[in-house]
Amino acid sequence: MSMTKQEKEKLTAVLDTWVDSHREEYIQDVTALCRIRSVSGEPEGDMPFGAGCHQMLMESLRLAESYGFRTKNYDNYCGSATYGENPNGDSIGIVAHMDIVPEGNGWTYDPYEPTLSEDGKYLFGRGTADNKAPGVVGLYAMRFLQEQNIKLKNNVMLVFGLNEEKGSADMPEFLKREKAPKWSLVPDSKFPVGYAEIGFLKAKFAIGGVGDELVEISGGEATNSVPDRAYAIVSGCSVEEVRAKLGEMERISVVEDPKGVRFLATGNSQHASRPAGAVNANHVLAQALLKAQVLSGKTKEAVELLEKLTSHFYGEDFGISCEDEMSGKLTCVFTWVRKQGDRLILQPDIRYPVTADQAFLTETLPKAAKQMGLEVLEFSNNPAFHFSLDHPVVKKLIEVPREILGMPDIPPIVLAGGTYARSLPNAVSYGVTVPDRVRLFGFEKGGAHQADEYGDIPNLMRSIKVYVHTLLEIDDIVAAL
Repeated sequence: MSMTKQEKEKLTAVLDTWVDSHREEYIQDVTALCRIRSVSGEPEGDMPFGAGCHQMLMESLRLAESYGFRTKNYDNYCGSATYGENPNGDSIGIVAHMDIVPEGNGWTYDPYEPTLSEDGKYLFGRGTADNKAPGVVGLYAMRFLQEQNIKLKNNVMLVFGLNEEKGSADMPEFLKREKAPKWSLVPDSKFPVGYAEIGFLKAKFAIGGVGDELVEISGGEATNSVPDRAYAIVSGCSVEEVRAKLGEMERISVVEDPKGVRFLATGNSQHASRPAGAVNANHVLAQALLKAQVLSGKTKEAVELLEKLTSHFYGEDFGISCEDEMSGKLTCVFTWVRKQGDRLILQPDIRYPVTADQAFLTETLPKAAKQMGLEVLEFSNNPAFHFSLDHPVVKKLIEVPREILGMPDIPPIVLAGGTYARSLPNAVSYGVTVPDRVRLFGFEKGGAHQADEYGDIPNLMRSIKVYVHTLLEIDDIVAAL
């Protein structure tokens, strides 16, 4: 939408007042959504991602309808809310995920009863940063346009996703049932714009020959988080014997269990895309099992391999370590382990640089895995992608946040994590994290996938303003695509 300088200044003043007056309502809406434990899970009847995500979808659609938007439910895979009357159904998408990772441990606050700090700046709870509060940013940007009767050439379609944390299986189903937005903004990273995303290798491995003495082993929940808890149950030993072997080993405890001795390991969780400084609880557990000398034969060999694989973060054991200037190092984090029958089942989170040799990686990793004694159960490649910084939409997505946030030098970014942008045509990640976001607890907690996750309310309010201005600025460009 073309505006004169005077029109833009007038709009900015109205928007500032509107956002300030809707702050408390915004917090109430985010709080209501964050009370729902919407961890994407196994199908339940006609709910493809389980009851929690279905409840989340229903509440999201109800909220959008309460503000006067048209909504659609795509067979419970996801939903949408739309503003505008484009005759061809052309739209600009805002695609947020309303599913969350499990709460994990170490919370000071109730993860599902959002708590506002005394100064009113921070809202603590699972989903307040990733990604429910950012989704509501999109909803409030649409509310402003609607309440001010601002007509765009394109519709604005807010999509409520339900499976981003578990593989984005919802987006193909969405595209089967709905015309794809001509351009999509994914509010799941940092301003100004994520113009590129690294690639992913999805793999599942097995180690056979595991005996009955290892009764159970379990570590990790979502594969994209370094686990902070893991446990194993071993038969044929006593708590006293195990404690004597372990001595003063840190991050491990043992207790009696009806099936034997239960080993409980703790780690320090981080998003798997940023493993530096994390402590993988699976590695702690494997070390403890070996130090306790409670396993033998093939079972011991399997845990020795687990210990080796969990001791590194950068693919050293597979011979695939690499990095580039654009996106940094390849990461390979063994975040998930279970025992099934006489096998250990392992799932790593593997992310590779934008310019990495994909053919080399996809050929080398399975071969190296087999040579190490791993059976390859699943293996696939989700390629990296990037847009030119000279693309007219991308240029606007750099320009607008710099201006509205008063940060003229913030650089466009390459994401080490994956977002819905890779699942949609013409899509990029776009905020809503502001580069100067305060880290109340350093990098130990408070962020996405961590204990005491929190939304930064002042910056979320600024993000509504960025999104409104952005929709106005890119409307003509997208309409011409």
